[in-house]
Amino acid sequence: MKQFFKFMFASMLGFFLTFIVISAFFFMMIVGLASLSSKEVTVIQDNSVLYLKLDEQIVERATENPFDNFDFMSFSSEKSSGLNDILQSIKKAKADDKIKGIFLELSTIPAGVASLEEIRNALIDFKS
Repeated sequence: MKQFFKFMFASMLGFFLTFIVISAFFFMMIVGLASLSSKEVTVIQDNSVLYLKLDEQIVERATENPFDNFDFMSFSSEKSSGLNDILQSIKKAKADDKIKGIFLELSTIPAGVASLEEIRNALIDFKS
């Protein structure tokens, strides 16, 4: 009976130590991935042009969580742009005197007609 408890407690200790090590590894991996999404401050020079590349799916609101569109099976993420972010960028460009124009890189825009109309109206507002 003494051998049974000896092996049982040794197995339990091994299980808990393995659980702690694996949990610490996943915690460090999540913190590392979250730190990659830190925002950088951009300095705008005179006579700048806002560059918009609209090749990602345009959704109503983009998420701030980096794991929302992450596929853990292939370790890749599906990127999407938020309509609110695009419109806010155009609005900020209109208010900034250093930005003189907007350059759009378009191939196919994966968005609905209403989203495209909102972007079009924001561009017309910027132009005026």
